[in-house]
Amino acid sequence: LSKHYISEDPTAGLRTEKKHRGKGEKNRTVIPKEAMLRLRTYLEEKDQHFLLACYILYYCFVRPKEMSDLKLENISVKKGTIFIPGTISKNRKDAVVTIPDHVMRLMISLDVLNHPTDWYLFSYDCRPGQDHRLPKYFCDVWKKVAKDLKFPPEWKFYSLKDTGITDQIKAGRDLIEVRDQARHYSLEQTDIYTPIAGKDGNQELRKYEGYF
Repeated sequence: LSKHYISEDPTAGLRTEKKHRGKGEKNRTVIPKEAMLRLRTYLEEKDQHFLLACYILYYCFVRPKEMSDLKLENISVKKGTIFIPGTISKNRKDAVVTIPDHVMRLMISLDVLNHPTDWYLFSYDCRPGQDHRLPKYFCDVWKKVAKDLKFPPEWKFYSLKDTGITDQIKAGRDLIEVRDQARHYSLEQTDIYTPIAGKDGNQELRKYEGYF
């Protein structure tokens, strides 16, 4: 219509219908505790840099697309946080999420932060570097790990985020804290996501280790 190919809008008078998901359970696959422990043991021996990537997804709920764009300058050791700029976040809003202390200790032990701040947090071999990697890279590494551990195909890399949220709620964490860490827009979204049940970072969340 704007290009004058047609003179009338053929959809005029039609009403769009929204799909309502309601309050049902979000379709997801949560990885059992026993399998998570096997994953941690395996990666502690084989690939601690990919273990860090798994931790960032499981504890900090940073999406793979966001993880691929994170740079070292986004990490604050003093505050124990990751700053996620709106330019890379899913909802296009700046946000800060908390890094548990034991995850920060792994970062430090791997010497991750002793590189130029404009380097990507996860480049080749999940190590800091100048080269950007696509989110698919995490999934490709996960497939190799899952094959070695004989994980079923429904346990995907992104399942770590679902598992992390569910585990925190089951562990008794405050729902508002989990909502803020997951960057959900409402408690209802968090409740749908896991029906089981300050920019300086949440100090209690920094002490949370869980079993993984």
